[in-house]
Amino acid sequence: MNEKGYSLVLVMLTVTVFFIIGLTILSVSIYQAKFTQVRVEDVTSLHDAVKSVEETVAELKAKVETLPLSTPTQLDQDLGLDQDLGNAQVGFLKELMNRHSVSIEDITNEKEIDRNKRNKLFTRVFRISAPYGKKTVSREVIITNAPSFLKYALGSRENVTLNGGAYIDGNIYAGKDIYVTNVANYIYNSTLYSVQTTFPTTSEKSILFANGNRYGCTYEKGVCYNLNNNKFEYSLLNYSEHELPSSLLIQKETEDFIDVDFSWTLKDKLLLAAGVEPFSYEYANYIKNSGDPEHLFNQLKENKAFSLVDDVMLFKDFIKNNQNSKSIVLQSAPSYVFENEELNLEDKWLIVDGDLYLGNNSKFKGNIIVFGDLIINGKSGVQLASTIYVTGKTSIYDTNISGLDNEQVVILSKGRLELYRVNDFNNSFSFEKENLQGYFYTESNAVIYAVGSYINIKGGLFARGNSEQTIADGFSEGVTINAYRGVVTSLSEPPNSDPTLTNVSESRFIIRHDKNVLIARGLGLPFSKRLHVIIDELSVK
Repeated sequence: MNEKGYSLVLVMLTVTVFFIIGLTILSVSIYQAKFTQVRVEDVTSLHDAVKSVEETVAELKAKVETLPLSTPTQLDQDLGLDQDLGNAQVGFLKELMNRHSVSIEDITNEKEIDRNKRNKLFTRVFRISAPYGKKTVSREVIITNAPSFLKYALGSRENVTLNGGAYIDGNIYAGKDIYVTNVANYIYNSTLYSVQTTFPTTSEKSILFANGNRYGCTYEKGVCYNLNNNKFEYSLLNYSEHELPSSLLIQKETEDFIDVDFSWTLKDKLLLAAGVEPFSYEYANYIKNSGDPEHLFNQLKENKAFSLVDDVMLFKDFIKNNQNSKSIVLQSAPSYVFENEELNLEDKWLIVDGDLYLGNNSKFKGNIIVFGDLIINGKSGVQLASTIYVTGKTSIYDTNISGLDNEQVVILSKGRLELYRVNDFNNSFSFEKENLQGYFYTESNAVIYAVGSYINIKGGLFARGNSEQTIADGFSEGVTINAYRGVVTSLSEPPNSDPTLTNVSESRFIIRHDKNVLIARGLGLPFSKRLHVIIDELSVK
């Protein structure tokens, strides 16, 4: 009898256990099904939000690129903006909002472009957003008539050569061919050296746009440069597309490149400095009949459009004490030196008829035109919030450049851009701390040596390139970067090569693109005769 009772209890216990296990499995299955359904709905919601934002951006871009460049006020009307309400109320933007269920917010004022600047600039900034559950998917887009080179961290309309271990955060543009090697070239005491190092590295989101051929050279499989003729000559037999590092994302640029017309831009800035109202009959007449920029400059001087000053000391007093609204011309000397000076031009321009030297501890805010060469030098560094146009060459050496009042410098040079001996043999690597803040552009070719130097740029570097100019060191026309990766204490002997060094913070040439330049420099920037859209990264918050 007892045995039967025990058996019954055991059977009931077993049934109960299996019943509980079954219920557990069932509840887990139901939970997983619900979780999967929520996850699918979540992914679908994210996909729909991203799709809505991307389609809106694509339509806005297509529309803007068809608009004529007339006046900033007309641009707002074409987009359907009510400036008093600061948002899209009717017209094209409202249509986009309704069609794609997105919000389009005009945040131009947040970028410190007030009503006065807005009436003179074509720059507009919008935030396009779509809901995603409790979060929001958004992109910021910039409408501008600035030339295309400002979109890239590094580039040239001609060729781009990346020798060695540079680190680039931002897109790269090669209008023609791209050359990539794992050697860094340099010159010491007139002797040419080519030392093995790492291949260049880019950030995950960087794209290398190469519209021509693509060549890679690996030092271990054959020399990349022939040095026998006292030039760095490409050993093209050792170059192949198959030798390009797989980490580089390379593709062709599908968008038109909007170039800068240096001469036309310089005339535009001279008229702006002279107080001639843009888009007026007087402005159009000057542009049409003025000839080259120097002729227009002399014409405006004869018309007493500027305040003329003959001495640097008089100029300093003039800036501090004179309330005259006219821009200032420094003339009558071959060169002018500013050192240990702090000057704010406010809305005036400084036009230097001669060479300009900016030295130690210079703090300069305001736009400058130099009819001559520009030299920036001094270990204590300079602080600049300026756009500087240079008709000659620009030399930056043995110095640091930082911004001023949350603004940076943009230098556009008709002649060569020389950037050398920057933080020589400095091995205190600081990846996030730039030593050159600004955007540097030349109409000519540029060769940068960062083997002994340590160059960390926040902004950009673009050499338009000139195929008719001979490059003394033998490189191809365009922009060439020579960058070692690792510690260097002297160049009297080639540094010890370490091709396995992957730490990008030890790159001796670092460049990170800064889109803020498109907004912060405002009226000083060059502009083209077409509108286009620059798209920022997608954000989910």
